[in-house]
Amino acid sequence: MNEQQTLLQVIDNEIKVEVAETKQDEKAATPSTAGRKPFRVPDFDTPKDREMAVFTHAKKLSEYIFVISEKSPVKFRWNIVSRLLNTSVDVIENLYHANYDKGEERVIWQKKAMVSLNLLDFYTETAKTKQAITFRQMEIIALQIYETKKLLSGWVRSTKKKKQ
Repeated sequence: MNEQQTLLQVIDNEIKVEVAETKQDEKAATPSTAGRKPFRVPDFDTPKDREMAVFTHAKKLSEYIFVISEKSPVKFRWNIVSRLLNTSVDVIENLYHANYDKGEERVIWQKKAMVSLNLLDFYTETAKTKQAITFRQMEIIALQIYETKKLLSGWVRSTKKKKQ
């Protein structure tokens, strides 16, 4: 558990750095008389006893992708970056469906979540190749995808054991 908490802290720190850089960019780009407040990412953390770790990791992953997408080049925002965003939300959606279903339906939704994670990995690699994200951002996303897959695989195994 300690390794997972450390990983979540690293992701939190990276999100804070990205948000701080975005705020600095916004301050430099907009005059001080602007009436709008800069976009703020709310913290998705919930009490540990109420949510499985796979949900926490998936939400952190999605939050990080939303933060870095603000800084991606405009020419990529409506293709590969939007795919990244949508797929990260699909992962969470599929996890929630799996959590509320039982038996074979749960396994189907868990498989869909795993497929979404694999697609997210592909889109991340493509975004890096096209220079829509940096190498460091790709590393963080890949690490978080790996952790989420590991937790999801454990959940699938425990579901299969209960079914037998």
